Amino acid sequence: MIKLIKEGSLLSADGPEFEELNKFSAQLGRELVFEWIGGQFWLHSDLPPEKPIGIEIDRELSRHEDYFKKSSLQKELLARAVGVKGPYRPKVLDLTAGMLGDSLLLLSFGCEVWASERHPVIRFLIESALKNAQHPKIKSFHFLSQEASEVLKACPPVDVLYYDPMFEDANEKTAPKKEMRIFRSMVGSDQDAVDVFQEALELKVKRLVVKRPRQSIFLSHKPSVEYIGKSTRYDVYFSV
Repeated sequence: MIKLIKEGSLLSADGPEFEELNKFSAQLGRELVFEWIGGQFWLHSDLPPEKPIGIEIDRELSRHEDYFKKSSLQKELLARAVGVKGPYRPKVLDLTAGMLGDSLLLLSFGCEVWASERHPVIRFLIESALKNAQHPKIKSFHFLSQEASEVLKACPPVDVLYYDPMFEDANEKTAPKKEMRIFRSMVGSDQDAVDVFQEALELKVKRLVVKRPRQSIFLSHKPSVEYIGKSTRYDVYFSV
């Protein structure tokens, strides 16, 4: 069972809206604790000393906006990878929303963004954060609580598919940050990563962008172009 805490009191988690979370908690074999903080739910860490995990949408978007007042957007590898150029802003489908890190960055570029997420715990955190968000740019964000493969069957009218799977290989040597460590412990890696990649490639949108650790293997064949940073690489496949 999950536990919901608000202002020190336990809330009921017996309703149908919590059925999937309770089922996942039972499968995991441990209690998941969510606490209401600042108008939304946060997940307690698996290590007691660590702070709870949540998505601060307004704060993140404002932080990005402040940064781009001082720095050129064209210096951003992700902006170049998805095709931001001059006034052009592509419509992007983020197939692996996760904690919205890249989705919010894309929004801050001025892109219209669709984002898909299948994991029930992450979906719960996203939906709670969206109800709490007030930043104007959130109007250009569309959340899809589905599997990536299901979304691809009825793909929104986008220019770019963006894919950041939890797909490990022997070249990954750095320890994952807190959020990634916790979610990997709950869901493991995306075993269908290559299949989803192939499905995305077959749609033949303008470009498919795959995010990988810098030294990692390609999900499939060599991309049309690579944008390589200090720790991250964006593999870009153009439609032919």
